[in-house]
Amino acid sequence: MEDIDGLTGYWNADNLVGIRNHTAIIGLSPFCSQAVRLISEQVFGTIPMAQMHGRNELGLNLERFNRSMLNVTLNPNVASLLVVGYEPKTTQRFVNEFKLKSKKPIESVVTLEIGGILETVKSGAKKAMDLVINASENKREPLQLGDLTIGVKCGGSDATSGIVSNPVTGRVVDKIIDAGGNVIFSETTEIIGAEHVLAKRAVDESVAEKIIRTAMANEEVARHAGVDLVDINPVPDNIAGGISTIEEKSLGAISKTGTRKITDVIDYAEIPEGRGLYFMDSPSAAHEVLTALAAAGTQLVIFSTGTGNPSGGPGTVPILKITGNPHTASHMKDHIDLDVSKVLLGAMNLDEASEILMGMLGKVVKGRLTRGEVLKTWDFSPIPTGL
Repeated sequence: MEDIDGLTGYWNADNLVGIRNHTAIIGLSPFCSQAVRLISEQVFGTIPMAQMHGRNELGLNLERFNRSMLNVTLNPNVASLLVVGYEPKTTQRFVNEFKLKSKKPIESVVTLEIGGILETVKSGAKKAMDLVINASENKREPLQLGDLTIGVKCGGSDATSGIVSNPVTGRVVDKIIDAGGNVIFSETTEIIGAEHVLAKRAVDESVAEKIIRTAMANEEVARHAGVDLVDINPVPDNIAGGISTIEEKSLGAISKTGTRKITDVIDYAEIPEGRGLYFMDSPSAAHEVLTALAAAGTQLVIFSTGTGNPSGGPGTVPILKITGNPHTASHMKDHIDLDVSKVLLGAMNLDEASEILMGMLGKVVKGRLTRGEVLKTWDFSPIPTGL
């Protein structure tokens, strides 16, 4: 296929290949969010990663927050990094941890040291400008399909998701795995009722047990909160779209994972150590999932949607939106990158649609912008909330 031939990307100082060449600006505290946004507004080529956490997290939440914050900056699509911190101790600790993991250029600015937000913006904009100019010298070089780590996500699911866009995505997943690439899927509540189907695809019994255990743990958390997941899932927009039970929704959702063996189960925002198909334990909310997939090292996410979903992730990773619903393709066209609704209408089969998706993936890898990138529908949420 022409679009999937001659793939190129930016090989960075960590010997990882990105399909984008971003300078990210990350705020370590809610007190830094305004400065992050203002710096990014001044400096072309930057991605603002402002967030409202980092002050009161404890235990597992703190562990996941710290991992997510660090790993999202290690993403291969990030060429260089500006850290905006509130006070010097935590800022320097973050910078030190980054330098232990990465050789990519990094600069920092600390609001309390420099004298407030205005001075932070002034100093930060100058540092960000230099980072962007230096990154602009990076050149695209050849990469192979097997060099990629792709995330898959579904949201705003309806009947067409399980019939069309998810199985089309699953066929592409198989091709990427067969080429030696990585694929990560997530959303633990979206496998409940179908976890035993996934467990049969595990590479061994221990991974099968992890899949079952992860699903059961989520159900237990819900029960302790007095919630029956079967009663609240599918959600109203799923039901309106023709999904009647949690099992039906889950069977449709897992069809986007293809048919290959599942290598392992990883935690929220964890970077896989090997190659293959990985399941990430995560909530189902789009903002948290897309951030976690970026933190896990994906260069691109295929997002299958039935009714449409405008979420664009943290900004560093292009989100390729695909739908099999002809109404959504028209009504929500500003947020849809690929319309495969001809499958539903009988004018195309799933294999043909998967070839088209594969071709679009190749274009995005080579530099074609997704609609989310153009519209800057960016949402950075580095901590899992809910289920």
